[in-house]
Amino acid sequence: MGECVTTSGLIHDQTTSGLIHDQRGRARPLRVLHVTECFGAGVGRAIGLRAAALPEAEHHLLWTGEETPTASRWASMMRLPRTLPSRISAARRRTRELGVDVVHAHSSWAGVYTRVVSLDAPVVYEPHCFKFTDPALRGPVSRTYRFIERCLTMNTAAVGVLSPDERAIVAGMSRRLPAIEIPNVPTLSQPDVVDGPWRPSRLVMVGRLAPQKDPGYFAEVVAQLRRGGFTGDAVWVGDGDLGLRRMLTAAGVRVTGWLGPADLEAMLRESIYIHSARYEGFPLSILDAAVCGAPIVARRISALERTGLLMASAAHDVADLVARLLRSPEAVDRCRLRGEALLASHLPEQLARALATLYTKALSEESE
Repeated sequence: MGECVTTSGLIHDQTTSGLIHDQRGRARPLRVLHVTECFGAGVGRAIGLRAAALPEAEHHLLWTGEETPTASRWASMMRLPRTLPSRISAARRRTRELGVDVVHAHSSWAGVYTRVVSLDAPVVYEPHCFKFTDPALRGPVSRTYRFIERCLTMNTAAVGVLSPDERAIVAGMSRRLPAIEIPNVPTLSQPDVVDGPWRPSRLVMVGRLAPQKDPGYFAEVVAQLRRGGFTGDAVWVGDGDLGLRRMLTAAGVRVTGWLGPADLEAMLRESIYIHSARYEGFPLSILDAAVCGAPIVARRISALERTGLLMASAAHDVADLVARLLRSPEAVDRCRLRGEALLASHLPEQLARALATLYTKALSEESE
């Protein structure tokens, strides 16, 4: 897939993914510093998947967030300090101390810490969804977020995007900036096939209890279905805002908190998965539902437009789609095939190739 020579004389060969060579051909691991202010839930899992996709590379982590990373996955780990100025300083200092080749900033604030000043390594930025795409933001606020993102492109070597929609957003901010689509992959393994007819026993959504995931929309879909005679269980897998948890409980939705892989797989295998988020990058939970064979119905958002999934905008229309699945085994089979087709473009080897391309682009930008 080609080589690029950096200003330090190192050669990154994309075919070797996580290795970098000097001009004498000696290989060493590519050093990547991952920076995030929100290690936890989907973003935390996505960062772990990216490190695992290039095992030959040397992955370091500068982080804070709701969860504690697994130390064995990382060559080194350091917590971000508390204040904005100290986090900017920490990113600069850690980049220099480790002699990293690429800094990979995950999510909006990490994008600020690593790009508001120049670092000693090229920065790739992966927003995991742009905040200004939130439809609940008022115009002036959304425009301010977009303006800040546009300004920060000046210190960005490449951007990792999760969908064609995000690629178009980057193109609108900068014509020169490479945008590489990074396919998320499931966090669950393919379960064993169980013979016999599929019988949905519950409705499920997986995600943080946060406005972005819109638990109220999920509760409205459930209420519509119960008015139509649905008597099964409705479950929200995830944790977060206590007020939203109370709202769901009052609406008759059981909130489990976060589940381990085995329990999550068991939950999804006997469920219809309903994705209620009002904006996204690309949700891991949809891929996990697909790999478990759950039929998926999603709220229509731009990130999912080209997925082929069943979607509708209004909660009552999503409820109508779910009701058809509850009535028709044939409709369920067709819906599950849509999920299988989606998985074909979200494979681990595709993630590894995309990351290699992203880092190569970043190193190429440094050499120009």
